[in-house]
Amino acid sequence: MTSHQFFSMDNASSSYKLPQNYDVLINFIGEDINRKFVSHLNSALSTVGLTTFLLHPNAVKSSHIQQPILGQCWIAIVVFTQTYSQSAWCLNQLQQIIKWHQTYRLKVLPVYYEIQPSDVRLQKGDFGKALKATAQQTFSGEELKHGMFMWSHALTKAAEFFGWDESSYRNDAELVEQIVKALLNFQLSYKRKILFEL
Repeated sequence: MTSHQFFSMDNASSSYKLPQNYDVLINFIGEDINRKFVSHLNSALSTVGLTTFLLHPNAVKSSHIQQPILGQCWIAIVVFTQTYSQSAWCLNQLQQIIKWHQTYRLKVLPVYYEIQPSDVRLQKGDFGKALKATAQQTFSGEELKHGMFMWSHALTKAAEFFGWDESSYRNDAELVEQIVKALLNFQLSYKRKILFEL
């Protein structure tokens, strides 16, 4: 059973009108990164015919439709920034994305924007300090250790995947171009896989 088969429109609440499916989910935090990078990436993906869903706190009014949306996507792009670990919302969504990868093979691609990949992988520096502070604000008592472990695990797993480091490119345009090329290649492989399963 593929993720697309698992969550059809019949599974979603009838009070929400969702497209039949999405290709790419983009997980990020912050209006600055939305204006500087995510909007350009979203536009470029749309230009080549890939439908996107921007998964951030202001994207939807209710969290319970996000799991069906995950089931409609075949790839998730996680944009890590210095402020990412300040958001319990983003960290919780990353847990769902990693779980979806492990269960239904959702492809996960990280982008490191103005942050070192090792800071995310090892949760060190200001990124790691913010993660601990967010956990302390979000969890209490015995939940703190477990919640911190789950977030740390999700971040470490995400950082193990192939991704892009913004500092390796001359500008955002070049970075976006490389991401779009990679996704088009992944799309061909994905379609071949679906045809084979059929």
